[in-house]
Amino acid sequence: MAATAPTWTTEGEHVLTQDNLRLLLDNRISVIRIPSFATPDECRSFTEAARAGNIKYYSVAKRIGYIGMAQFEYRWDRPKEDFFNAVPDAQRDLVDVIERCSFDPLQRLIDRLQAVWPHPVGVAREDLGAYYAGIVRFAGEGVDLHVDWAPINSPQYAIGRIDGQLGWNFFAEELLSGGETTVHNAPWDPQIAAGEIPKSYGLEPELVEGAPKAVYKASAGDVVLFNTRNPHEISGGTPKPGGSRISIGSFVGRMPDGELVLWS
Repeated sequence: MAATAPTWTTEGEHVLTQDNLRLLLDNRISVIRIPSFATPDECRSFTEAARAGNIKYYSVAKRIGYIGMAQFEYRWDRPKEDFFNAVPDAQRDLVDVIERCSFDPLQRLIDRLQAVWPHPVGVAREDLGAYYAGIVRFAGEGVDLHVDWAPINSPQYAIGRIDGQLGWNFFAEELLSGGETTVHNAPWDPQIAAGEIPKSYGLEPELVEGAPKAVYKASAGDVVLFNTRNPHEISGGTPKPGGSRISIGSFVGRMPDGELVLWS
């Protein structure tokens, strides 16, 4: 594994503007926060709807529940048709949550981005169909150090042509303590041998040793965006009674023509 030199030119969190969105895509700033993206009532509504959804679990050491699907499950050694054939079932699981909720976080996020971005914003698609976007996660135990960068992770897909990649999360329920996300400014640039599948989850701490970092709290009602080419991790914490760290999010990639496309 390898990382490139730090690229951030300023510290702290930033508001959503066209200039800041471009800077984040270019990995020149660390974090954009959209405060009060949803009301407390909307957060409660989404949390209740998510808990009643079709929750599955990843096969990783820290227990992570999810609703929907992630494209990384299909990115290696499987025909692309498998991914696109699985999208409708995942979409139904998400619609089931949204229909029992008082608002649609995914569409609201698209609308907020479109309000500041001069090019189209929408869910990614290619000849085989639309991608899935909007994965709900229950991550109270934390998430190990990992990185997401479609040009290396998914080179055979249309999203492999992006030149910048963000992750956004709307937080519907926060933990009593802990649950912070740490983003390390050590942009991922691995050396890959022919036919090799690069390791992108459970990365070694040495990869980010000495790199600048940004730590942000998952506050209910807010959306936070950061550049996912930077290795990032989530700490575990103490949940509210019966609760978890509940969020919904996706990736946002910038295509060569400036269009922003979303997928999970």
